[in-house]
Amino acid sequence: MSVGVPLLDSDHKTLLGLINHLQRSIGDDEEHAAVGSVLQALEEYAAHHFAREEAMMDACRYPLLTRHHGTHAQFTEKVLGLKSRYDQDQTGVRARECLAFLNSWLIDHICTTDMNYRSWMIGHPGAEAAAQKVSMTGAVQKGADLDWARLRILLVDDNVNFLEILRTILQSVGVTKISAAHDLEAAKAVISHEPLDMLLSDWHVGQESGLDLVRWVRRGPPDQARLPVLVLSGHERMANRDLALLAGADEFMEKPISARNLLLGVARLAGRAA
Repeated sequence: MSVGVPLLDSDHKTLLGLINHLQRSIGDDEEHAAVGSVLQALEEYAAHHFAREEAMMDACRYPLLTRHHGTHAQFTEKVLGLKSRYDQDQTGVRARECLAFLNSWLIDHICTTDMNYRSWMIGHPGAEAAAQKVSMTGAVQKGADLDWARLRILLVDDNVNFLEILRTILQSVGVTKISAAHDLEAAKAVISHEPLDMLLSDWHVGQESGLDLVRWVRRGPPDQARLPVLVLSGHERMANRDLALLAGADEFMEKPISARNLLLGVARLAGRAA
């Protein structure tokens, strides 16, 4: 399915990765949270990818740009419709329904429509430069200037599928040094033995509390105690946010997550650690 343009092939891998996570969420205890997070990520990441793709088309004067933009608009409209229904009733949109649309549209789009621009883009000197100007985090300076590739991040969540959704979003902007733990003991072992730039932990890790992990981090040696921490929770209440911050978290985020907000939160944490 490669279109021969590395930046766009990378974007397509991210989009297909999100679809795979949706497939794996079917019947999962947190299927609804996964569906919401994937729909939100698809809305944001597809907008990012479409903007990059269209910027490259414009740079190389691709003659079918207007038609291609129309197919992008159709995809966006469908995803927004699914997301609107989800926002009204989180149990009203299931993973299987989303997959039926995503598999047929995205795979057909990549294998047919996207293949038409290959000869125009490959080797074009201005196309990649145009795409590099489009940032997933928009105009926020912290996100724009951050060297994502240098970040070392630990993800802690007992839900393997949701953890992989987080990993996919982080990898989409170039983060490669990602460790994972599915319980607190494994997380503590990583924190004790690996250099890290930040910790992202779910509130509920099996029968354990991610807040206990945050408190343990803050009681540790100076380098460990300064580790920036983001806590995620599927049960948003103002009291939960306050409890997470009182336990020592630097950021709190509700599930289903926004890909853009996750990346901006990571950028803020990286800024504090700098």
